[in-house]
Amino acid sequence: MRRQNLRSTISDDVADDDSQPVMVPRSDRMLVATSPERARRLRKHLVMTMRTTTNRAHPVSPLRPEPVGFAARVAYAACSLCKGWCCKGGGDHAFLDEPTIARVRSERPELDTHAVVRLYGERVPVVGYEGSCVFHGKHGCTLDRSLRSDVCNSYFCSGLHSYMTSSDAATPVVVIAGEGGKIHTSPVLLPQAAMPRDTPIKHS
Repeated sequence: MRRQNLRSTISDDVADDDSQPVMVPRSDRMLVATSPERARRLRKHLVMTMRTTTNRAHPVSPLRPEPVGFAARVAYAACSLCKGWCCKGGGDHAFLDEPTIARVRSERPELDTHAVVRLYGERVPVVGYEGSCVFHGKHGCTLDRSLRSDVCNSYFCSGLHSYMTSSDAATPVVVIAGEGGKIHTSPVLLPQAAMPRDTPIKHS
């Protein structure tokens, strides 16, 4: 019954009885200029956080590996269609906690407090999504993986998490983002296909 309901919400060229649907949310936030106040609040948060990490023995958060193989392609398609729904919780702090800053400083021992603040400050986008994370720019997160919090590197929304933790890596996948009349879908992703054979993500 669920698959029949899904078929009624997506176009015939995408629907496939043999494909597995991966349902994700979708953000409809608008791009706006990043205010100086947001950057100031980020700097304040970083300084206050680093006051508790001056001792390099502070617990360090792990740098989790990225997904690989077909799972990575599904995750890329899902996050591209979602457009950063989960980033809204990042606010002006981006989940940059003590363990994250301890990791960043341990990997870059030459950086003092001012240099770390500058490292992050230079990555605040000129234009970002309103009401989302301070690092949520036009093309996604402006931080590379080594600078993100463990929250950001490990989190998957419920639909994507269900897929990533399943043992089914041989079934074609269709990613479906949004709800109601604002459904956006990917093409059918084929596990055995090389990356160039997949058509671009479809925004319908």
